[in-house]
Amino acid sequence: MGTGRGTFVAAAMIIALVMVGCGGGGDSSTGTGSISKAVFVKKVDAVCKGGTERMQRAVLKFLKQGREIKRPSTAQSVKLVGAVIVPSVQQEIREIKALGVPSGDEEKVDAMVGALEEGVETAEDDPEAVVKGSSDVIFGIASRIAGEYGITGCSVR
Repeated sequence: MGTGRGTFVAAAMIIALVMVGCGGGGDSSTGTGSISKAVFVKKVDAVCKGGTERMQRAVLKFLKQGREIKRPSTAQSVKLVGAVIVPSVQQEIREIKALGVPSGDEEKVDAMVGALEEGVETAEDDPEAVVKGSSDVIFGIASRIAGEYGITGCSVR
């Protein structure tokens, strides 16, 4: 089974619809660490880049399971949100929390993490909303906060 243009286009469409910025679930509190803002931003951008690459690989693998899927159904896309997107962004948030927070920026970082976690909860409760192109709404607040903080790799993608 080869990788056809149709599979690539379908993957790109799904990625465009459901890729979200850094996200996750669980406790939104982050620890304060002895990390500078510049280093924190650089590391968070790297976490998000890794998450995007991981999600892209998983989407392509999902599309190749059993046969090439040229245009995923809504049900397949919903499954993708739960099986690939949500777990991946949950991993990203765990990685971000492990970094610590620049002193004095706890409130901003906690707001970003909290908004991301709320977005993940929404995606878990209503994955079809993500599939229907609402990921920018679901994760828009977190993306805005991240952007204002200087984080460019964690945006709705």
